[in-house]
Amino acid sequence: TVVAPRTMAEELPRPEEIEIETADIYRHDEEQAYVTLMSQQVKSLNFPAEENYTVKLCKELVAYHYPDELPLGSFELLASNKIRSDEETLGEIFNGDPYFTDKKPAEDPDFDWVPRKEQVFSDKMLMQLSIWKKDWDEEKSCYEPVDLSFKPYGYEQTRKWKKLGFLDEKNMLRDEAELIKEGKITDPEMIDDFNRRQATVKVLREKHCIRLKHAQEAAHMIKIKDDVNEALEWLQQNKEKDYEQARKLVEARQTGEEIEVEEEDYEPDDPDVKVYVCDPVLLQGL
Repeated sequence: TVVAPRTMAEELPRPEEIEIETADIYRHDEEQAYVTLMSQQVKSLNFPAEENYTVKLCKELVAYHYPDELPLGSFELLASNKIRSDEETLGEIFNGDPYFTDKKPAEDPDFDWVPRKEQVFSDKMLMQLSIWKKDWDEEKSCYEPVDLSFKPYGYEQTRKWKKLGFLDEKNMLRDEAELIKEGKITDPEMIDDFNRRQATVKVLREKHCIRLKHAQEAAHMIKIKDDVNEALEWLQQNKEKDYEQARKLVEARQTGEEIEVEEEDYEPDDPDVKVYVCDPVLLQGL
């Protein structure tokens, strides 16, 4: 009788056959490779593993021990800053490759920052996969895909605005005028607030020679959105250098001189001085 060779799936143990440890989650030794499934929702799982163990098996192990908190489909497993597919094996994941990053490669790897490298399975050092729980979408009654993108406004606020279509491809707030025009912002008070701020910006720009971004920031920061005097006081206190330059432009214009408002940031005199750009102002009323 010819016995058919066992498939990879048949070679893998069942979740209940794998011995797990929840207290000593950093257990490892030189003879047996150990992997830890890290979690913030439940106790992390540490277990002896082989190179051919798949991500699917690791997920089944999590669901077996935490069927109520983490059923299959409610989470993903991450390693090296990437979501791992069910078919990947631990040997393929822990291969010494650098962590995923969207930063440009270092010009000088010996001096510049470079991403850390993943463990190598055969070294039998500490290896970890993160259990990343998915958010539940109440409207669609299903789990949302895991989103690892940059969240400049915090996790919950970025998630909320992204679902509303308020953010661009880099998760930054889109232009408020576009959102109103597209009907994504419909609240009458917010629209009125926007129109008042736009009127203030127009006066600051045309009459007082204020740079666009400073005019917009002042209009956001003042309490009465169409109070130009309050906006000028805020600029004088918080943008003193720029306010004085704008005042000189106004005086030059009054003498008949042709002027131009410099919209670009001024270059620092010292090339070693670093210029930091502040986060964008949040939408009013949200």
